[in-house]
Amino acid sequence: MDESNTIALILAGDRSAFPLLMERYVHMVHTVAYRVLRNEMDAEEVTQDVFVKAYQRLGEFKGQGKFSTWLYSIAYRTAITSIRSRKKATGSLDELSAVGREPSAAMIDPIDERSAILEKALRTLTPEDAAVMTMFYLEEFSVEEIVTVTGIGASNVKVKLHRCRKRLHEVLQQQLKGETWTLMMSA
Repeated sequence: MDESNTIALILAGDRSAFPLLMERYVHMVHTVAYRVLRNEMDAEEVTQDVFVKAYQRLGEFKGQGKFSTWLYSIAYRTAITSIRSRKKATGSLDELSAVGREPSAAMIDPIDERSAILEKALRTLTPEDAAVMTMFYLEEFSVEEIVTVTGIGASNVKVKLHRCRKRLHEVLQQQLKGETWTLMMSA
């Protein structure tokens, strides 16, 4: 069943259709939540919150853009709100960032060393920067879609992408002692 039919069924009151939509996007939502929060338990909690919000607000989705962009926007903003509320509670974003710094075994395939190295490098970025990089490179969002999701201007998104690429290159260069290009070329 295609996405628009599934959404129409849900809006018509068919609650059994919503899990179909969730199944399609749960990985994407969890990924953005994890990139921002850097903590598996918090990411799972935010993922659940996002789908509750999406269900409650589904009538607001007008179909003018992609559903995935609309949902990603809810996920990104929910994760940012979560991190900000925790910052207020703890008084320090540094303390929050230190919690759950190491990804769970489920997030990294031990066979794929490149994924582990890239994950470690992504954790050196701010949560917002890591989310932008994930959107652009892993989820293949356009700059315009990232603007819609984050509310950041297009020129700022491009600057963030440039600076993040440079930062990741430096981190990978340091981690791999000059083997960065070999890693990237073998992909």
